[in-house]
Parts: sequence; C-alpha cells; structure tokens
Amino acid sequence: MRSATAIGLNHQGVSCVDRSSPALRVVALVFGAAAALAIVAHLVVSLWAQHEFTQVESIVAMHSNALAEGEGLYYDLNSYPFTVSPYGPVFYSLSALLQKAGAPLLAAGRVLSFIALLASLWILWRGLGCMIEDRRVVWAGVLLAACNANLLFWAATGQTDMLACCFSLWAFTEFLAWRKERANWRLVTAGLFVALAIFTKQTMLAAGAAIAISLFIEDRKRGIQWIAALAAAGAAVALILNWATAGHYFDNAIRANLNPFAAAKLWSQASYLLLANAGLLLIAVLGIRDGLRRYAPLYLYTALTGGVWLLTASKIGSDLNYQVEFSLALTMCAACSLGSLHFFRELLERRHSWVTLLQLPLLVFIVLNLALTANSIAGRVALEPVKQTEANALRPYLDSNAGRLLTTHLGPLVQTRRRMEVEPLIYTLLVGAGMTDPEPVRGDLSAGRFETVILYEDIFAPEPAWKNAEVPSLPAAHLEEMRKNYRLVRRIPGPMLDGVYVYEPLRD
Repeated sequence: MRSATAIGLNHQGVSCVDRSSPALRVVALVFGAAAALAIVAHLVVSLWAQHEFTQVESIVAMHSNALAEGEGLYYDLNSYPFTVSPYGPVFYSLSALLQKAGAPLLAAGRVLSFIALLASLWILWRGLGCMIEDRRVVWAGVLLAACNANLLFWAATGQTDMLACCFSLWAFTEFLAWRKERANWRLVTAGLFVALAIFTKQTMLAAGAAIAISLFIEDRKRGIQWIAALAAAGAAVALILNWATAGHYFDNAIRANLNPFAAAKLWSQASYLLLANAGLLLIAVLGIRDGLRRYAPLYLYTALTGGVWLLTASKIGSDLNYQVEFSLALTMCAACSLGSLHFFRELLERRHSWVTLLQLPLLVFIVLNLALTANSIAGRVALEPVKQTEANALRPYLDSNAGRLLTTHLGPLVQTRRRMEVEPLIYTLLVGAGMTDPEPVRGDLSAGRFETVILYEDIFAPEPAWKNAEVPSLPAAHLEEMRKNYRLVRRIPGPMLDGVYVYEPLRD
C-alpha cells in the first residue's frame, strides 16, 4: 500500500504524487516557454516585415485604408473599382481606426489579429475553467492552443479570421458561464459576441448554432427567446448596413462570396489538418464517451465548426485559415478528454495504463507544431528581402504619375498606396459567373487606357502548367485584347511562380 506521504489529495479530489509534480512543472515550463517564444517571434516578424504574407492581407489592408480615408467599403460589382469587400465591417473598421492613428496598413491588421490571439487564449482558459476543475487540465489546453502552428500563423497575419474566432469563442464561453451561473446577462453577452463574430466573418455560424441548439434542449422557452432576439437584431443590423451602402453590402458579403469549389482543395486542407492535429483528434475521440455526457455543448460546437470547415474548405480562394476555429474547438475537446480520462492523476501516480501513453500524441503534437511554426517564421524572414527586391524593381511602374495600372500582383500597391482598380481573382470569378459586366475593363484594355499591366504570366507564350483558378489572372477575352494591344516590356523575378511580367500599350 502506498504511504500517505507518497500520495496527496487536493481540494478537488484529484490525487497527485508530490515528488513527481516538480518534473511535470519543469516540462510544462519548458514547453510553455517555447510556445511563448514562438508567439513573440511571430509578432516581431509580423511588425518587422513590410510586405504581404498573403494576397488577401493586402486586399483587406487596402479596403480598410479606403474606409479610413472616407471612400467607403462595399462596392458596385459593375463599376470601378472592380473589387469586393467580402467580410463584415468589424475588422475593416477597427483596422481603419488603427490606420488613422498612424499604424502602417499591414501592421494595423496584424496587431488586431495578435491581440485577438492573446484574447482567445484567455477566453479558452475561461471556457475550460467553466467545465473542468482540475487547473492542470485547463492550463494544458491553453498550452496546446498556444503551440498550434496554424493558429499562430494567422494570428500574425492581417486577416479577419483570428478576430472572428475570438468573438465566436467568447460567445460560446459566455454560454458555458451561463450554464454554470444561470446569470441571464451571460446570454445577452453571448448573443452580442455571436453577432460580432458573424459581422466580422460570415462563416462564423458554429458558435451561435451550438448555443441555440443547446439552449433549446436545456430550456426551450429561453432558447426560443434567445434565437428570436438574435435573429431579429442581426437581421436589423444587416438590413440597415445594406441600406446604408445602397445594397452593396449584400452584393459584396453574400453574392460575390459564392465562389466555385475545387475538390482537390479539400484533400489538401484535410492532409494538413490530419498531420498537424492528429494527436488532438486521437485524444478527443478517446474521451468522447464521457465527453458527450459531460460536455455535450462543446462537442456539438466542435462538430459544427468541423461541418463549416468541410463546407467551405474547397472554395476557390480558401486557405488554412478556414481551420482556425475548428482547431480551437478541438483543443478544448482534447483538454476535456484529458480531464475525463484522469490523465494527470494516472501520470502522476505512475500507473501503467493506456491513458499514460497519451504522453506520446501530446508530445508529437507540441514538437511538430513548434517545428512548423519555426519553419513558417523562417520562411517569412527569408522571403522579405526577395519581396523587397521585387518591389524596388516595380516601383517605377507604380508611381502615381505613371498613369493607370492594372495588376494581379497587389502587394506593392500597399507600399505605394496606389488605389486598386481591378482585383483580378475575384473579378475573373464574377465575370465567369455573370455577375459583373466585363466590357468596361475589356474596352479599356482594347483602347490601351491602362499605361501598365502586371501579370504573373507571359501571355505570348504557351499557357503555363501552373495556371489555375486560384492564381490571379484576367478573363480569356481580356488576355486576347492584351495580345492585340500590348507588348511585354519586362520580366521581374519574384518569390511567386516565374515572377511578374510587365506590359505596356502598343504605340503607333
């Protein structure tokens, strides 16, 4: 029999081996320090880098800048500028405020995303605390989230995803707090954060749906009231916003967002998800029996985030940012599974059971994700001077006195603060879908009104093997007009594909 001094019992009834606790604390501190270092490194690089990490980042920054300068946000699909603001107004507005306060265009969005990451880690800690009494499990969940490479990548990128996930997770945590406290004001704040999440990014529906279903099951009357109030308030805000923008909000955020799908993208995304999150998936599944009984709303929320990801991951233009909310919810499930399986009790009592073997998937998850993070940071640092060299070579063509510019390479527009007349990827998709009239742009190309056109391809050479719907280009009819009325004047090497090709009109 073990002596009383060998095994202690804490105030929550969780046994622990005193002599083993220091070792566990050392391991936690080492991995915690590594995660903190990764987070700080991402922040430093994101503030140091002057060039885009993704094309969408530049587009969002330019739209926020247009809003900051009083030029509006949502656009007519059939007139210049041929671009779309595909998200709700929350991120754009906050980024515009930071820009007006003096923040550089890209840095404003990155700061917002980083603040959202820190808030999300705190919210995740609160949410797990509403369900789990063992503080070690709660902190383990926070550590797993802080190590997630995909989460850190998008937390250092000026796009809407991290802020939207922060609001969504906050809404769900407020609901968990309501289940614990039964304070009705928690449901009000939950509804507020659901609305903020959706008006940041429209696909953030999982938290609201999980709350609505769970609340309806637990208290039908209150559930109906909450659903009706949220639906009415959300519809009212959307209608007012659409009216204030002359109908362009629905055009931009809904109609123009219905991009075509490519099945191959789903496989690509699933491959990364399984690689980077296999350990969390395994642990969450192993604890699902007790989890469905004790943490049903959380497992429902996770299933719904997974469903949203499955429905949207194959959309043209999607990236690994579509996995962020699912990763956060999955982390919470894995932490709850560790609690249900009494992982730390088994580990600290040095029992020889399959539960203690979960150290392996946890270790693999943490080490693999920290390695992926180091790789992404190194990649960003390595690409910065290459992008700067390319931008310097392009600068003469981006001068505001150089005439009208049409470019598929949007990053340099941010540095020179040139206005975007055409966003080629979304423009080509909208023309193909019959939602945008191609004649204004085609006519201007036919007449040589664009003094400079910058593309990722040599239109006079055979079609490159890499060409696909996700690489920004122009409709076939527009390229044909260019072949008749433009000449290739320069190829500039760059970090993407074969670099960029610069065209100027033929002159008599």
